[in-house]
Amino acid sequence: MAILISEDEVARRLAAAQQGDGGATGPTSQPHRWSLSTTVVDNLIGFIRNPQERWYLGFPEVDIATRGVGKGEVLLVVGRSHTGKSQMLLNGIVSNLLNHPETHVVIFSMDEPRELVAMKLFCLIHGRSSSDVEESIKHGDEDTLEALRTSAKAELSRVAIIDDAAGLPTMAEAMDETREWWGCDPSFVMIDYLELLPGGDSDATGVTSKAQAVKRWAKEQRVPIGLVHQAGRGASQPGYSAGIYAGRYGGEQEAIFVVEVYRKKDRYGLSDWERRYHANSINLNVCKNKRTARLLDQTYYLDPEFGAIHAYHDELVPGGGE
Repeated sequence: MAILISEDEVARRLAAAQQGDGGATGPTSQPHRWSLSTTVVDNLIGFIRNPQERWYLGFPEVDIATRGVGKGEVLLVVGRSHTGKSQMLLNGIVSNLLNHPETHVVIFSMDEPRELVAMKLFCLIHGRSSSDVEESIKHGDEDTLEALRTSAKAELSRVAIIDDAAGLPTMAEAMDETREWWGCDPSFVMIDYLELLPGGDSDATGVTSKAQAVKRWAKEQRVPIGLVHQAGRGASQPGYSAGIYAGRYGGEQEAIFVVEVYRKKDRYGLSDWERRYHANSINLNVCKNKRTARLLDQTYYLDPEFGAIHAYHDELVPGGGE
């Protein structure tokens, strides 16, 4: 039979816990399996009052809707193959590296070698195409070589790119090593992508279990996570939004935000003007938002040369539209 504790005893225990002394016959100084409501409220107040501690993607409409990704939270980025999922996160990383000198990022790239990821980051930083950079390197262009070496010592020195197919325990060790090397916690972690995490099957059950493991890992690491997930071909028609169903059985339940990436250029039956307009468009669809419940589907311009994603400027809109 449960024994009710008096209000006076509850108040005494709460005061003792806050002072770090439960007393000889009272409870321990802090509960082990749950947090005091006073601690939870203090954390909530700190979260709201310190928006600079969250991770912002650099897309104003998306950042306003989500209020940023907090420590221990998972942002799931879903979409078909080659729609720009990773490129969206890389854009956000470069935006933070350039605007916030304290930014440090870890990229677990199981899909692409670290040299290719470094090239994409460099091209975004300098506004150059990868083909232009490659040709300049082949011809020994000193300006390009110097720019690469300078970036390696500047912005890219605050990025750790790990392209081994490592499991979460090994990834945790890598996180500890970056903390020791940089002397601070990473600001953001990108995992590219969910299906390539070692262990488990690649079916719905296996992918879901991996997503659940990443969510636990994110809480242990206390860092914002951007997790890329490749949606199946049956999620929606090409060029159309599948919404929350794009991430179904792929971590959508574990994520606080889900952003679907899709390209309208893949639609059938576009008019001539629509084909020209959407040749370089990319849609970011916030289809799950547990923080503010605000959803949106925003069309941006994806620069075909170096992969920058930004709003459509007037000069980018083809003539002849309505």
